[in-house]
Amino acid sequence: MTNMKNRWAFNLIFVMVGLVSTLHASAADPLRVNINRWLEVRRPVGQVIYSRGNTVKPATNGMKLQAIGDTITTKQGSSVVLGIDIATGLIKVSENTTVTIQKLTTGNKGQRITELEVKSGQVSLQIRPLTHDTSRVEIKTPAGVAGVRGTEFGVSVQDDGKMGVGTKKGAVATSAQGQTQLVKAGFQNLTIPGEPPSVPVPLREDTSLNVSQLLANGGQVRIIGKIDPVNLLMINQQRQIIDASGTLDITVPLPSNRRVEAVVITPLGKQQLYQLAVP
Repeated sequence: MTNMKNRWAFNLIFVMVGLVSTLHASAADPLRVNINRWLEVRRPVGQVIYSRGNTVKPATNGMKLQAIGDTITTKQGSSVVLGIDIATGLIKVSENTTVTIQKLTTGNKGQRITELEVKSGQVSLQIRPLTHDTSRVEIKTPAGVAGVRGTEFGVSVQDDGKMGVGTKKGAVATSAQGQTQLVKAGFQNLTIPGEPPSVPVPLREDTSLNVSQLLANGGQVRIIGKIDPVNLLMINQQRQIIDASGTLDITVPLPSNRRVEAVVITPLGKQQLYQLAVP
């Protein structure tokens, strides 16, 4: 009888210790997931691919992304809209863009943390005002982070990591290298990997492509010109890298019809198509 009492007492102590440990872990980790979070695939157009680990398949309307590492990739001429749960907002993903979930959590006070990674490409966001003072939606890029609490803005990311941000409504905090610049409505800025964000300037939404030289040499053509440095540039369906001033000096294959197709895309997603006739 004594042994049974001792065993019962030991088990009770074990359960109590486990309960205390669980409560301590919850207090130490205020972002433990306790409410389902998701991104919902809406209106996929063209080739929109879902992937996580070894799983790769077409993204379908209504599909929900819920796990860290869930990724959506749009191919040439494709696009998709991602809806953030409970009508937090919408993310429009342009062609040739990859978006990956880095964090999708709910805190013990109801705050919602949404962190997405965009390594290259362009996304436009419409985020409603967040009701909890520590909730946040962030776009992480190789250059830095664009974080919002309720606004309408866009992000462009070049293949070398440069991040352009344009804000249509509200304000966006761009952060890198321990410094932050607030990009208010009607402004834009550029962040270069390894450097702090630039001081915001008035939003231009300028899709101009100013070509100063177009030189054919055998089966190639050299293009020298300039665009707004926050913009993306596609040449013959391939994204190009431009310098911090927007200057471009690139050589690409010359199409048989001697016309080079160029597309300029702003952070907010405005596009302009050019047909460059090579003499």
